Amino acid sequence: MDMKDKVEQAKQILKQIKLHSIPPEILELEAMLDNPNPNTAEVARVLAHNPEVLGEFLSLTNRVLNRQEDDLILDAASAVHLLGLNDIRYLFLSGYLIKNLPTSETDQKVVLHSMRAGIAAAELSHWIYGLGRCEAYLASFMQDVGALYMMRYDPEDYAQTYFSRQLDYPLSAYRDEENHYQTAHTFVGGLIAKRWNLGNLLYRSIVFHHHDNLLEVATFDPKAAQMVAANRIANYLVFKLFSDHFMTKELERFFEEAQAFLNLPENALHAAEAALQKWGWGSGFHLSSH
Repeated sequence: MDMKDKVEQAKQILKQIKLHSIPPEILELEAMLDNPNPNTAEVARVLAHNPEVLGEFLSLTNRVLNRQEDDLILDAASAVHLLGLNDIRYLFLSGYLIKNLPTSETDQKVVLHSMRAGIAAAELSHWIYGLGRCEAYLASFMQDVGALYMMRYDPEDYAQTYFSRQLDYPLSAYRDEENHYQTAHTFVGGLIAKRWNLGNLLYRSIVFHHHDNLLEVATFDPKAAQMVAANRIANYLVFKLFSDHFMTKELERFFEEAQAFLNLPENALHAAEAALQKWGWGSGFHLSSH
């Protein structure tokens, strides 16, 4: 099957699943993006409208920006003054999804891994020209959102048989998923990103995050290739620090190819590991009631 057929199959799967709606706060923030001089007090008001999501947003903002303990962002007004509006939208959406997506322990593990990968990718972005911290975070955080919906589509087999092995075998286990479903969580996740109006860059980063050839991705979209490479390195570091499995040759190869592609200095990897050690242990998740 070519990519077009896989996308079409992903569309058919999504028709059978209830997809989370974008929270109204995100729609209000998007409307404010159209204004070259948004009212900062109005932005802060929108953020503070849902106290539960605001708390997750502020916690996430401090993690992604790797703030010091004596310099944490503690209120919506401070966040507005320190972040760009697009960054606020990315992090607010992530906070909303952390609170509302997980409905099982398996879901929580997937979201926790993605959040950790996002923290590492955000730290790595400092060494990648043109890649912002918050968009790097969101690309890695969203990498497996399609897998959560594939679990709803096939609750019997998907998680254990096709998805769980991809942490160890990011290429061969992914191909098993593609062959079985004639699509994959990458295409489902990409379509979700489009429905949530996250833009073409996020769509491509999600769709291609298991792609075997970074140079091919770079020919199509250089910035998406940077995101995919940063995500590969982030996944490797999360596995290295938090997994009790043995490191596989396949995962090491994915990391080495991404590192060769980005040519990051050693201190970039050390900084990402330090951020994970600081912020990656507590999940802070609550099961959704949906």
